[in-house]
Amino acid sequence: MLQNQYDIVIVGAGPAGLIAAIESCKSSKKILILEKMHTPALKLKISGKGRCNITNDAGLGDFISHFGKNGRFLKFAFANFFNTDLIKYFEKLGVQFKLERGGRYFQENDDAGDIAKALLNKVKSLNIPISTNSEVISITKLPDNNFVIAVNKKNLAGNKNAQCIRIRADKVVLATGGKSYSRTGSTGAGFRLASQLGHTITPLFPSLVPIETKGSTAKKLQGLSLKNVKAQVWCKNKKVDERFGEMLFTDFGLSGPIILSLSKTVVKLIDNKEKVFISIDLKPALTHKMIDQRIIREITEHSKQGFKNLLKKLLPGKLVSVFIEKFKIPEEKQLSHINSEERKKLRMLLKEFQFEVTGYRSFNNAIVTSGGICIKEINPQTMESKLVKGLYFAGEIIDIDADTGGFNLQAAFSTGWIAGRKKAISFCKLVDKQ
Repeated sequence: MLQNQYDIVIVGAGPAGLIAAIESCKSSKKILILEKMHTPALKLKISGKGRCNITNDAGLGDFISHFGKNGRFLKFAFANFFNTDLIKYFEKLGVQFKLERGGRYFQENDDAGDIAKALLNKVKSLNIPISTNSEVISITKLPDNNFVIAVNKKNLAGNKNAQCIRIRADKVVLATGGKSYSRTGSTGAGFRLASQLGHTITPLFPSLVPIETKGSTAKKLQGLSLKNVKAQVWCKNKKVDERFGEMLFTDFGLSGPIILSLSKTVVKLIDNKEKVFISIDLKPALTHKMIDQRIIREITEHSKQGFKNLLKKLLPGKLVSVFIEKFKIPEEKQLSHINSEERKKLRMLLKEFQFEVTGYRSFNNAIVTSGGICIKEINPQTMESKLVKGLYFAGEIIDIDADTGGFNLQAAFSTGWIAGRKKAISFCKLVDKQ
């Protein structure tokens, strides 16, 4: 049963909201977590394809660089609660981790549910109630500095208007997430609530999102995953971004870690009506000269073999048929008949396998949201609003987002930890004064 008055109300039971609640639990404060979905931590449970890449072992400077120009906002939070702190935090809760390629930390048993369960068990042990099926409709700041939170409490049948409740709180934390994966509850409602309280919302874009490309080439390669390749974004004949690593072809275009990391750049260019291309270097470790020497050697040593045999030695199976189609050369053509122009064309295609971008997938396919509460309106040392005293923010709702690799979840936990700690300290000071 919900009460009329709480010291702290946290809106959102994701990683940021849950850790904020845990770290707020000091003295005899009454804390409440409101969650609009039927169960908490839904997005956390499916993160990393259900494995949960919780953080990265990169050093502080490198870590922050993955967030772009807004990364500086996280310096204080990371200085106080960073990757090693987060790992130790969960180890105390009984969760073990393993370090994988790219400095990525995953739960030892590859089960994101164990991380969510550990947080929820800790919340339960602290007797912090989580009210599920509770959608916050509005938040109002009163002259006495209290907040009034209007909540639609759904029944088990999912009827929004089953019961409308108003709750008062001394402090409020908005940890509602962004707009990505709306089926988990991240519908962007937090941005509306923050806007009602006077905050600026920077433009919102899907980030870490698959890219759509022109033509049928990607569809023909659907399911093919490439490792150790380089992807570059080109616009107006200039390279504007690049990544090295793993990618995936889909029925609509391109995906995989390096494509997702490039998507923020691509999305902004597309929204500005620019013509964008993604070029794949299939042999980044080899120069044009080295590739040509390799082709000449194959021609010399296997002159009577067909063109298809050469491609098989250079490419994965699915790419062979695509290359043959693009070359318009009979697959049985003897290597001894391959001329210099055809060698050059092959070399260029290996180094610059190009796709024209036509668009990107929706927020429902995006891992995170780019944009959010303007960082200039938030105190980075407390996560408290500079505009509304007693209002705090944590997690994806803030205008901070990074590449894949555990960076975004670390930011959610760190900002939630800071918000929780600072609320606890300020509340204790208030009690002492009284």
